[in-house]
Amino acid sequence: MRKILSIFLVTLPLLSVAQFAPPAGQEGTTAMHADSSAFVAWATGCVVERGPMRIDKPEQGLASYGVDADGIGFPDGQGLVSLGDGGNAVVTFASPICNGPGPDFAVFENPLENAQQPGYYFLEMGFVEVSSDGVNYVRFPAISRIPFDTQVGSFGCVLPEMVHNLAGKYAPMYGTPFDLDELEDDPALDKDNITHVRIVDVVGNINPEYATYDSQGHVVNDPWPTPFASSGFDLDAVGVIHDRAHASVDNHEATSITLYPNPVQNTLMVKAHEVSSITVYSLTGQCVAESPSNQVDVASLQPGVYFARVVADGTVIVNKFVKK
Repeated sequence: MRKILSIFLVTLPLLSVAQFAPPAGQEGTTAMHADSSAFVAWATGCVVERGPMRIDKPEQGLASYGVDADGIGFPDGQGLVSLGDGGNAVVTFASPICNGPGPDFAVFENPLENAQQPGYYFLEMGFVEVSSDGVNYVRFPAISRIPFDTQVGSFGCVLPEMVHNLAGKYAPMYGTPFDLDELEDDPALDKDNITHVRIVDVVGNINPEYATYDSQGHVVNDPWPTPFASSGFDLDAVGVIHDRAHASVDNHEATSITLYPNPVQNTLMVKAHEVSSITVYSLTGQCVAESPSNQVDVASLQPGVYFARVVADGTVIVNKFVKK
């Protein structure tokens, strides 16, 4: 749910010992700011399947805040798409995510901190799943230590350090990172070719009829009910830290693929033996030009920095270039 009325937020008494990474800005946090140089790309596609505003009263209708496209590109903390109770969003990328050292991607939401009790946040969370074929998904092992004997109310607040591997843990503009090394090997999943990331709203209701569970069988308790158009997890963006294109860039000096001229005024050229395609992306991850040949027209682009993804000579590279 989009966070607006901080005056109504209340804090949930905590009965368990917090043990995971704390909020952004605190020692030991894993929060990643959107401006971090670790991000090499952003989601370029998003398809949302809405859930109801209130799962026990489906006649009230589905969540409706935002549009699918709000889940792509660079985050801004405002352009969001709400999933509703149990809804999901599937995001895709210009180049598949791969398994590198440390976290491999991060999911951005917009939790609101309790103004009366700093450190406590209104968290609407989501499970995160990945796929290398768009059909078979593997879920990250989420853990929640939020007590579930009492329902977190509509505007309840909890400590982010009570949860792990649940998206929506960190403040706006700070992504929750996910490391593919935390997934057990699965024959249906290629960790070096993640083509789809799916975020599934945590319903938050502790009633066994509607409850959702973490990897250890605990009910995940988050603010409920939220019977608004902006109900449920609010997806802002998914940032990529490791992908196959940039992994290829590390080795592209061994190839003869080059871009010229750089900076460029009108036509960007690729020097290679056989070019299959050129796709140009903005810094927000949007496709702004493409070509099936060794040159692409960029004359109409605004001056600035762009990425060119080139498929040539049996490999893929992504290079930055400057449009004059």
